[in-house]
Amino acid sequence: MIMDKQNMYTLEIKNLHKKFPGTQAYAVRDFSLEVARGEIVALLGESGCGKTTILRMIAGFETPTRGQILLNGHVVSGEHVFVEPEKRGVGIVFQDYALFPHKTVWENICFGLFRMGSEERSEKAVAIIRLAGLGGLEQRYPHQLSGGQKQRVALARALAPEPGIILFDEPFSNLDSMRKNQMREDIRDIIRKSGSTAVFVTHDTRDVLAIADRVAVIRDGVNLQTGIPGEVYTHPTNPYVAHFFGKTNLMSGIVTDGGYQTPIGFIPADLPLPASMKEVMLSIRPEGFEPAGEEEGCFCGSIKRKSFLGEYLEVVCAVPGPGGQEIEVVIHAPPGHNCDSGICYFRPKTDSRPGVMRG
Repeated sequence: MIMDKQNMYTLEIKNLHKKFPGTQAYAVRDFSLEVARGEIVALLGESGCGKTTILRMIAGFETPTRGQILLNGHVVSGEHVFVEPEKRGVGIVFQDYALFPHKTVWENICFGLFRMGSEERSEKAVAIIRLAGLGGLEQRYPHQLSGGQKQRVALARALAPEPGIILFDEPFSNLDSMRKNQMREDIRDIIRKSGSTAVFVTHDTRDVLAIADRVAVIRDGVNLQTGIPGEVYTHPTNPYVAHFFGKTNLMSGIVTDGGYQTPIGFIPADLPLPASMKEVMLSIRPEGFEPAGEEEGCFCGSIKRKSFLGEYLEVVCAVPGPGGQEIEVVIHAPPGHNCDSGICYFRPKTDSRPGVMRG
């Protein structure tokens, strides 16, 4: 059955461009994205990459230079069309929460429900407070709340009017590291239970891996890669995306029967690849290797550095390459692994597949 596109997507962005007055370069260039109803999508990138500008254009706080934005199948930004922010049905959770300091939790949440009658407004507020886990805090003021509680109040206020989509600007940047993990779970669960569609911007890949259904990696206003976070992590389309998601081993490879010939030796992998791909660049995460014994198919390197990182031991090995050149390879070993000999034997995990980029 062919679904009506209006019923499939809450948000559609088509060839979006943005150039600010007095500047030569585009802040956003030819950016496209579709967000399905009920999805949580992250816009990931460094500071100044254009992700917040995209969010502001979705909200209606900025006007695109070119391109279209559709919400629930209706154009809200495009040629000769611009719908005001308050008419877009968009909820926003700001980086600094933007709670009214002189209003209680109850009053903050009810603020967006002014069009409802008092009885309906109260019923809605009670339901959203229960959903957000804010019971017992109704009469507190923002200064009496923790950072995580403020975050939940801001989310509850955004959810209360039942917007078509909720936008988050760096939702976890003001929380300490101990609270971030719990808040990621809380926010994800609240969004899921409400059935809402959400887009959030972040520079932290841990936010993406924890709560996003899909991610768009942005650099200089360009969408480099969109996909499921796990797939983008293991199969980046270019070295920038590979390094942005954390440490990886990048090495050239020649496609051969059953795998790749690399500077450190043969790495088996599932094939085939497109016929045009003979020389490739591989991205192999440290956890894609495992310690091994002196056996066929294993690599041997001298240990340069090792760091205990709790769940694993990070080991940097220098492996002999062509012409006597040393090639550094990072692997993850179990915390109790014995690396005292100064030599490390390792091999690719059988269930791990290298990310493949064009050479």
